[in-house]
Amino acid sequence: MQFSEHRETARIWASNEGTPISAVLQKRSDSSYLLDWTVPRTAVAKATSLSADRYRVILNVDNLKVSLQVLAKKSAVAPSSRGVGSCIMVEDLTKYGE
Repeated sequence: MQFSEHRETARIWASNEGTPISAVLQKRSDSSYLLDWTVPRTAVAKATSLSADRYRVILNVDNLKVSLQVLAKKSAVAPSSRGVGSCIMVEDLTKYGE
């Protein structure tokens, strides 16, 4: 995730080899933001590890916690999957071409 300088817009890198995806950004409080995006089908075609599902993230910048929701087109009887991961703050985006 990369915020613009004034935190008015955001971009998401969905894969290491991909280009950034624009996300809808909404400030929820002084310390949290909602990001909402769908990976374009052109990006999915280039990176087989991606899906064209809709993603929603709540980012808390005070404690660096992220809640991720994937709105996938799954069967009505299939249980939603859960995952665990970690986040780090990256100050230098030059390795991503920025």
